Formats: sequence, C-alpha cells, structure tokens
Amino acid sequence: MPDSALLNIDRLTISFGENEVVHSVDFSLQQGEILAIVGESGSGKSVTCSAIAGLLPRGGRITEGRCTHGPSGECWATAEAPANAPLGKGLSLVFQDPMSSLNPSMRVGWQVAETALVHRQCSKSEARTHATALLKEVELPEPEMAFEKYPHEMSGGQKQRVMIALALAANPEVLIADEPTTALDTTVQKSILALLKKVQQHRQMGVIFITHDLDVVHAIANRVLVMQNGRIVESGDVNAVLEQPSHPYTQSLLSARDMERFQQNTPSGTVLVRAVNASKWYGDFCAVHDVNLSIDHGERVGLIGESGSGKSTLGRMLIGMLPASSGTITFGKEAVEPANRSSMARIRRRAQLVFQDPYAALNPKLTVKSALEEVLLHSGVKAQEATKRAHSLLEEVGLEASDAAKYPREFSGGQRQRIAIARALAMEPEFVVLDESVAALDVQIQRDVLGLLDRIGRERGLTYLLISHDLDVVASFCNRLVILEKGRVVEAGETEEIMQHPSTEYTLELLGSRPKNLR
Repeated sequence: MPDSALLNIDRLTISFGENEVVHSVDFSLQQGEILAIVGESGSGKSVTCSAIAGLLPRGGRITEGRCTHGPSGECWATAEAPANAPLGKGLSLVFQDPMSSLNPSMRVGWQVAETALVHRQCSKSEARTHATALLKEVELPEPEMAFEKYPHEMSGGQKQRVMIALALAANPEVLIADEPTTALDTTVQKSILALLKKVQQHRQMGVIFITHDLDVVHAIANRVLVMQNGRIVESGDVNAVLEQPSHPYTQSLLSARDMERFQQNTPSGTVLVRAVNASKWYGDFCAVHDVNLSIDHGERVGLIGESGSGKSTLGRMLIGMLPASSGTITFGKEAVEPANRSSMARIRRRAQLVFQDPYAALNPKLTVKSALEEVLLHSGVKAQEATKRAHSLLEEVGLEASDAAKYPREFSGGQRQRIAIARALAMEPEFVVLDESVAALDVQIQRDVLGLLDRIGRERGLTYLLISHDLDVVASFCNRLVILEKGRVVEAGETEEIMQHPSTEYTLELLGSRPKNLR
C-alpha cells in the first residue's frame, strides 16, 4: 500500500560475519525533508545508508528488517534481496571524496552526460544539453567551460558540485549525502550546504545527510537521528534535539564541539625555521608569493587558508619537500636546498610531515610493525632495536604493542592517524608539520589526537606547524596564527588577538564561515 513517507526503514539489522553492527534500526524519510544521521566513526550511520542503497561492503549483510519505498510499496533492501534500490534513478548518492567516484581521465561534463544517457534514454546532444544545465544548477561558473574540464583541473568544492550534478542527473527522489562537506574549507562548506538545501527545496527530494558535525546538522536538517554503537539513541526535530538533548551521548557530542585551548608553551626565542621572501612558481602561476615567516623552537604556529591558498605548498617548502623558486629558507643554521643531498638528509631527520589521510601514507601491504621498522632501519637502527622501538612508539601514541602485527585496514581513522604520528616520531624530529592531520576525524577523536600531540610535544620539546582550514582547531592548539590568501600572508599574530580582533576582510570571512556560525 502506498505510504506518505518516501522511505520506511523497519528493524534494519546488519552484520559482518558474526559481528552485528547495526541493531534493529527504525526510521522514515519524508518527501522534501532533510534528515541528518549523526554519530562518531563506528556508530553505524554510513553502513546503515549503504544497506539502504544496496552498497554494503564485502562481508556485510542484512540479517533482519527491510527498507521500503513508500509511494510504490516496493522493497528496496531485505535479507533476501539486499540490492533492489534503483540506484541512479529513485536514489542517488554523494560521497565525501569526489575523486573516489569521478573518472580522472574523462571530462566532467561527459561523466554527467553519461549518467543522463543511461537514465533518460536521450540522444548524445540532448545529454550534453542536460548535463550543462545541471552544471549550471549546481552553480559552477561558466558551465559550458566547466563541462570540458578534467577533475584535476577543479578545486575540491568544484568537484563536489560535479558530484551533486551527477547525483541529480536521473532526477532521484532520495539523495544520500555521506559526509559531503567534511574535507572542505569552511567557506566552501558553507556554499555547498547552501547549494544542497536550495536544490533539495527546488526538487522536493528527501535527503539523508550523514555527518559527525552537529553545527552542520543545525544548519541544514529538519530532523536528526543520533546513532551510537549501531543503535538510534535519540531522534526528533533538529532544534529540540540539539538545544535540549536528553541522551548522555548526544550531550557528549554537543560538548565536544567547544574546543578547550591547550596550555601554550613559552617559545624559546631561538628561531628554528625561517623563510625570507620565499616564493614558489609553477609556470606562470605563483602558489606562494614572497612569504616571510619565522618559527621558534617549541612554538606552535597555525597556518590557515582556503584550498589553493598555498598553505600545503609552503609547509613542504619549509622542510625541503619542495624547492623554493626564489627567496631563502633556513632550518637551524642550514639552508633548505633540496638539491643538496647531504644537507637534506640531516634536515629530514629533524623535520617530519603528517598528512591528512594516514591510509594514503601507510603501505596497506605492510603491518604496522614493518611500516615503523622500515623508517628505523633506514636511519641505521639495528633490527632487534627497531622492533623494540616500534612497540615503544605505538605505546607512546596510545596504542598497544600487540597492534604491531595488524595491517592499516584493521584500524579506525583515528587509530591510523596515531600510527602516522608514530611513524613521524620514529626519526626523533624537532619540527613536525601537521598538514590537515585532524581534518577528516570526528570531533571527539580530533580532540583526542590533538591531546596526544600536545602531550608528545611537551615531552619531546617539539615545534609544530599545524596547517588547517579550521580556525577553531588551530586556535585551540597554536599560540600564533598565519593567514594565507592566494599565496600571500595577509595577517599574522598571536592567536587570541586574531580570533578576537581580525584586521582583514579575508580573516573575517573565514571566522564567519565556521560551522558554529552557520546555526
């Protein structure tokens, strides 16, 4: 019998092997509604929606319950028929990482047009026209030109707009958006959220929005489900749940949003890293323009800016991973010159980089023990001592020595980031560049990893450069901020001064785009 709800989820239970990970979940999605599902990593939010879409990972199965399409009464997912959802027609998805879905060797316009060809049964010319209209709908500038671009020629926010266009190509009734703004800069995040809301209202779609960010939930959703350990522990109107939460877990998620400032070290006053008029050119494009920056021993400096601001490029220049096109960079008393191998060998022992995605930085075929030993053996540590040091490093970052035998895939995102930190510490560096190292983590795990970095920094006397687009994270951890816009330093100074009295329009815009200001 037809139902007023677009989707009805009834007693949905999901297992991997003998391990039940989602326990008898019930909820519905109405037409024209944005329903947020919120929870930490491992709460079951993404796997629940994967089951609805018929995209459970290998080994996962529905053991009980069903997902039903209300208007038609069709069963989209059950234990007997787990993949009946009409993907790309009745239901579409937008993922966190557009590059996991976009073909890097195909122009983005034709990727959208291809979807239109499949689902609209139209000519190639009509598909192109429809795809261009969709690129315009998702507010890509100059959609005809955007049609001809490859994914690598677009920014992260532009790629996410293409993903939304792809999802809309077959005019779905239900859109599942899985952490679609998590890895984006705050200003880009704000614009993508506004776009999703506009498109949803125009098309009257039902949207399931998966996130760990309660401020984003407040900005976009009508209703919210809070999941913990595979169960819905609280649900209701978004304002009621977030302003008067009744469950302790929801209360803990809300309290985790407010980053407490870590106690700041007193810098030594002795410069460790210095850049003087440092620039980086790629052909006619200047990624970093005449930057002057010094970082003292024991200092924690936050480098802030949007995608394309040059912050990651500058971070790599400071430790010799990229050569400066002009200007000078010194580390201690040595010039940072990548062409000078003996000098760089010494500097790379003293300076390390921790990336945003630890899974990309760790060899999936190596155990954690092998990944850590590889660094230690390369630096001249003997095999027996390398094994002992590997175990000690794991314990230092809050893991167990027994974890050494595991592979990266066996860990959560937060645990993998701890392993990446352990690998960086293996060389006993003085200076660590953290390039968006907590950006993709849940708020609570983010706070835990920052706490770990704070403790290790004090124990080892480390100097940190924290590269981020998240002003709240950087302000909680760093004593000084440097703001980059289009490769130029536009503002620099003490953290509290910049947070409370920004002096440039760009910094004001960054502050105003923070998720807490979207509420």
